[in-house]
Amino acid sequence: MTHKFLLLNSDKAFDKDFVNWAKKHRTQKLQYFILHLDGCSVTTSSTVKDQGVILDTKLSFKNHINHVTKMAFFHLRNIAKLRNMLSISDEEKLVHAFMTSRLD
Repeated sequence: MTHKFLLLNSDKAFDKDFVNWAKKHRTQKLQYFILHLDGCSVTTSSTVKDQGVILDTKLSFKNHINHVTKMAFFHLRNIAKLRNMLSISDEEKLVHAFMTSRLD
C-alpha cells in the first residue's frame, strides 16, 4: 500500500474487520482468515458498520433495522419523559431533530 502512497490509519477507532460476500462453501474456508495490513490485523466478521449502515453477509439489513428501531424508541422515551415540560412546537422540533434525521 505504501508504494501507492496509501496508509491505513490504525489510530482511528474502527472495527478493523470485513465481511466476506462469497458463496457459502468459500466463506467457510475464510471463516478464520486474518489479513495483516501495515501492522494492523483485519479479521472477518458477520457484520460491519460503514457510514452508519450495518451490513451483514446476506445484505438483509436486519441488524441495521434493529439498531435504528432501538435508537428511535430510546429517543421517543426520552422525549415522552419531558412532554409535560415542553410546548407542542418544542415537542415537534425534538421529534424532527432526533427521529426524522435518523430514519432518512
